[in-house]
Amino acid sequence: MLNKEGGKIMKMKFLVAGCGSIGLRHIACLCSRKDVEIAAFDLNKEAEQKVKEINERIRFYTDCDEAFAKEKPLITIVCTPNSSHKAISLKAFSSGSHVLCEKPIADTVSDGVEMVEAAMKYSKSLAVGYTERFRESFDFITKKIKSGELGNLVGGRALIGTYNTLLCAKSDFRSKIFGVLIVDYTHEIDMLRSIFGEVKDVVCKANSIAVKELKTTPSLASLLLEYQSGALVSIHMDYVQHPQRRIMEFIGDKQVIEYDMQIDQVKIYDCSKKGCEVIQFENIRNERFCLEHQDMINSVTKGTAPRVDGQGAVEVLKIAETALGQIKGK
Repeated sequence: MLNKEGGKIMKMKFLVAGCGSIGLRHIACLCSRKDVEIAAFDLNKEAEQKVKEINERIRFYTDCDEAFAKEKPLITIVCTPNSSHKAISLKAFSSGSHVLCEKPIADTVSDGVEMVEAAMKYSKSLAVGYTERFRESFDFITKKIKSGELGNLVGGRALIGTYNTLLCAKSDFRSKIFGVLIVDYTHEIDMLRSIFGEVKDVVCKANSIAVKELKTTPSLASLLLEYQSGALVSIHMDYVQHPQRRIMEFIGDKQVIEYDMQIDQVKIYDCSKKGCEVIQFENIRNERFCLEHQDMINSVTKGTAPRVDGQGAVEVLKIAETALGQIKGK
C-alpha cells in the first residue's frame, strides 16, 4: 500500500505496542520491509534501547495515548500482557487503526467478544497472532487433509511437553497465574480447530504433582475434545518434560499423519502400504512472522479475511476457558 501524495511515497504506519521479546521480533521482521514505517510503545522506558538497537529511526513512546495521537497507525500490533489486550485494541480501533493482537486474544472470552464487536463497530480488521498456522509444513498438512486423502478424519492426538519455557522465562508470572499452561498452548487448540472444525464438548483433567523447582498450577493437563463431526482428539500439555516435545497426529481411515513440530517433519502412513513417507521441512520462525504481517496487510488493503480472525480466536479461548473451569479449585 504505497500511495503517492505530492510526489512522496506514503508508507504504511505500524505501531508495535509492547516491546518484550515478541514485540521486538515483530519490529525486526517489519524492518525487513521497505513499505512500512514503524513506531513502538512500551510503559518501560528501558525498552527503548532494545528498539533503537534494531533501528534507531523507530520512534518510541511510553504513553499509549500520545503514540496513537501522533502516529495515527494504519495497523497496531498488540504484544502487551494478555490482561491489557482489550484496552489497547479498543483504543486502536477508536483511533482508526486495524489490529493484529498476539495470542490469546484476551484474558477472558467476554473481553475477546468485546474486541470482536469493537472491530465490527469501527469496520476494522482484527487478526490474532497464532503464527504456527503460517508454517509451510502445516499448510501442507492442511491441504492434504482437505483434499480427502486421509479418508474420514476420525480423530487425533497432540503432545506438548516442556520445561524450557519456565527455565527461560525472564519473570515468574507463569508460576503465579492459574492455568497459564493451557493458555500458553492455545496454539495447538487453534491448529486442531482449523482442521477438525467446531468443538462440541471438552473434558479436562489436571494435576500439579511433579517434583520440580519451578512449578505452575496445573503443571500437567489432559484434554479430550469432541468435535461436531464426531472426531475425538486428545491433547496432553505439561510443564515437566525436558527437552521440549511437540507432536501432533491426524488419524483418517485411509491415512495417518504424524507431525513433529520440533524438527518440522511430517510422516504419512498409508493404510494400504508398509512403512511411511517422510517429508522434512525447514522451520524458520521469523519467516512465519513476516507471512503473518503480509496476511494482515492483505486483510487491510484487499479486504481478505485474516488467517486467524478475532471470532476464531474467541472460539479457541472458549475451549481453553471451558477446560480451566473444569479443573479450577481441584
